[in-house]
Amino acid sequence: MYLLDVVAALPPYFRRQVDSVTLTISDSHRYTSREASDTMKVRRVVMGDDGNGTTTVLDDGTVEPTTATLLPGVEIHRVWELDSVSVPVTDASAGAPKSTFFPANPGVRFGFLTVPPGITYVPEPGADLAAAAAEMEERLPGAAATFAFPDKPGAHVTQTVDYIVVLSGDGVLRFDDVEVRLSQGDCLIQNGTPHAWFNDGTEPFVVAFALCGATR
Repeated sequence: MYLLDVVAALPPYFRRQVDSVTLTISDSHRYTSREASDTMKVRRVVMGDDGNGTTTVLDDGTVEPTTATLLPGVEIHRVWELDSVSVPVTDASAGAPKSTFFPANPGVRFGFLTVPPGITYVPEPGADLAAAAAEMEERLPGAAATFAFPDKPGAHVTQTVDYIVVLSGDGVLRFDDVEVRLSQGDCLIQNGTPHAWFNDGTEPFVVAFALCGATR
C-alpha cells in the first residue's frame, strides 16, 4: 500500500507518467545515466571550530551524486544543507542532507546540478514507476511536489531564491514563452518563479547552486 499511496500523492506531471500505459521516448533524445567513471567528482572541505576556538578541518571527503529514475540522467550533489544558519560549526554532520530537499526560510541548500544533453523528463521505458516515485521521495524529499505543471515537462516552482553559477556546458531555462540560454560563467538569480531546465547541447550542463528558503 505504501507505493500506491506515494503514487496517489504525486503531482499531476509525475502521476501522469505512472498512469500511462506506454511510455515513449525519441531514440535521438534517449539518455541513459553516465558510467560511474564519468560521474562528476566533488571534493568537499569543511572548515570549523575544534571546540576550543581553533580553526580546524572538520571534514575532507567526496560527495556522491543523488539520482532519481523520474529525473533520468540528472545528477544532484547535495554538498551542504542547513535549516538554520549559525556559527561556529564544530561538527561536519551539521550540513548533512535534511528532511526536505528544498529549504524553508531561513534554510540554505548548496550543491551542484548536472542536466544531461537531450533531457526529456520521461523515464526509461519499462521503468517501475511506482518504485521510482518512492525512490524520489526518499532521495529528494518533497521535490516531486514542486513539479506542479502537468503539461510542462520538468517545470517546477519552489519557495526559494536560487543563486546559480554555470560551471560548464550550455543550458536553457524555459517556461511558457520565456527562454534564457546560459553558458559557462553566467549567473542566474531565480526568484521563486516556475521554470524548467533543458540541455540542447552535446555536453552535460553543470551548475553550482545555493537555494535560500523564502516567504511569499
